[in-house]
Amino acid sequence: MRALRWVLAALVLAMAVPAAGQAPAGLSPAERQQGARAREEILRQFGGELKGPLADYVRHVARRVVVETDPRVRAEDYQLTLLDTPIPNALATPGGYLYVTRGLLALMNSEAELASVLGHEAGHVAARHAARQQTRATLAAILGAAATVVTGSDLVGLGAQILGGGVLASYSRRQEFEADSLGFRYTLAAGYDPWATPAMLAALDRQPLVEGKATTERYAAASWFSTHPVTAERVARAERMARDTGIPPGTRETGRDRFLAAIDGLVWGDSPEQGIVEGQRFRHGRIGLEFTAPPGFRLLNGDAAVVGRGPDGSVFQFTGARLGPGRDLDDVAVEAWRSLLQGQVPRYERLTTRVNGIDTLVTRARLMGRQGPVDVGVAVYRWAPDEAYLFLTQAAAGRQAAFGSLLASLRRLTKAEAEAALRGKRIRIVTVRPGDTVQSLAERMAFPDNRLTRFLALNGITNRPLVPGEKLKIIVDG
Repeated sequence: MRALRWVLAALVLAMAVPAAGQAPAGLSPAERQQGARAREEILRQFGGELKGPLADYVRHVARRVVVETDPRVRAEDYQLTLLDTPIPNALATPGGYLYVTRGLLALMNSEAELASVLGHEAGHVAARHAARQQTRATLAAILGAAATVVTGSDLVGLGAQILGGGVLASYSRRQEFEADSLGFRYTLAAGYDPWATPAMLAALDRQPLVEGKATTERYAAASWFSTHPVTAERVARAERMARDTGIPPGTRETGRDRFLAAIDGLVWGDSPEQGIVEGQRFRHGRIGLEFTAPPGFRLLNGDAAVVGRGPDGSVFQFTGARLGPGRDLDDVAVEAWRSLLQGQVPRYERLTTRVNGIDTLVTRARLMGRQGPVDVGVAVYRWAPDEAYLFLTQAAAGRQAAFGSLLASLRRLTKAEAEAALRGKRIRIVTVRPGDTVQSLAERMAFPDNRLTRFLALNGITNRPLVPGEKLKIIVDG
């Protein structure tokens, strides 16, 4: 949650279209314009753009791959953006706009793996899959209007779309196979190891283990898995394509050392500037606050709000608002209700209290949603003379009490806690020394549990000794 701004105003997306520029060969200017428009929406939803040496490096690899898509294509015809989000994904929109997230970079172990992902996305563009996908689901359709209980586009629906992977439509099985084949061809033509494609799919499959999960549960928030379904059939097909080249693994360019050097210092997980989600807890070091979601809730830290969704479909949003001269907590609550209900303010229960020393106003109302009665709440906290924070909550009728622990958990961090939250975690590249073992390196991972499993999954190590001089990834406190 980067900014102190009212959530529903922030969710009304600007639709200004940047300069369309030149479309890649075979693609129309209209597709280029469509992709340019979608870019603003994607930047808002996926944490904004990362710039600097790492972004330049990823762009260089992209240009090396996209020129293989068509003899008429110039490197500058495609636009690559590195997104500042831990969600592991890569995206393509019409007109040659490619995106990769830092969360996906963290799972990779070579430049060739990066090239395989970029080639796959360029394949979606060349085959016009992205243009068809955009007609089925767009960010604007999901986030471009106020969340209103009356029309059924309520908080529950919004939370389900964001946390359930509905932000971008998934590709079909046929489209994924076609993009796999095209991307494989582009990557091979660019000189990269063909075995990087199955290696990348295997790295994606290890993501839950890197996250410390004991199961195959994965990100549901617009991850690669929600938009590019990874199946055993796809993995086997990628291995077969690599084997059919007759090229032994590791004999073509991998760019492993270049890639690892480029991601050394990369932020792991949420950016400290946007606050950090750890399990059920959200902490923001710069603001100095923390809250804890009820058990079973999944959290997504967006640019304008933190969204949480429970196993029963209950949902909340946490965001900031300005108080300013002449405005009190009641004014903020009324504005919230009006935004939720398109100008209407229902009759609601009102309770003033103090939560961990913070003046708080809690309001609740039972309303009729599209699928029956729902309990909706707006809780406003006076954080500073000109600053307030809000929880917007919604649950099926009779289940609002489940948010009691959430509303009671908001608190101020101590100075030491805030400083720790600002540091966050980062990827560091280490060189194996004689005597190092997987156990000794895993002990340096900045997690309280599953350190060995995380370390092995992060580096793709299975049943082999370490080799002195090789470079590996660890995750440390920033």
